[in-house]
Amino acid sequence: MSNDDLELRRRAFLKVAGGSAFMSLVAGTGFATLSGTAWSAHHLKALSDSEARTLLAMARTLFPHDFLADSFYGKVVTSVDEKAAASDDTKTQVTEGAARLDRLARKNFDNRSFVELDEKARTRILKTIEKSPFFSTMYGETLGGLYGNPDIWKIFGFEGSSVEHGGYLERGFDDISWLPKE
Repeated sequence: MSNDDLELRRRAFLKVAGGSAFMSLVAGTGFATLSGTAWSAHHLKALSDSEARTLLAMARTLFPHDFLADSFYGKVVTSVDEKAAASDDTKTQVTEGAARLDRLARKNFDNRSFVELDEKARTRILKTIEKSPFFSTMYGETLGGLYGNPDIWKIFGFEGSSVEHGGYLERGFDDISWLPKE
């Protein structure tokens, strides 16, 4: 694989991954980095620590939010681990996918593992596997695991569903302080 095959700008990758609109919305908020509990791979059922670290780096690269602690991304890895423990097919897909990421990293980036690469290099590698079932699995798990998590909604300023509260009208739909004033 040549460097041309790996060329990709971060914004183009996020657009391909379907998250650019949301990412643009969140990027301008000016959130400070939130400290949180570090995530630990000690409780895994099916995956090795090395595989878990690779998946954590992949999840962070797919949906990069510097202000989110690893523990939020770790919940995604834990979910994937539970599915891998319940299904041999899922375990094979995930372990082979993590191994493939490391092989691509070592081949193209001076024998460094996927986890050791910077975000730009990891993004370039992910672009090369984006049509694989493994990528789809991790993309879906990360998307749902992050943006379906009510604890993260609070960090982003999303108040959650409005249906059970009668909708957004008359309920502070315009109280988002980080939107630019006219």
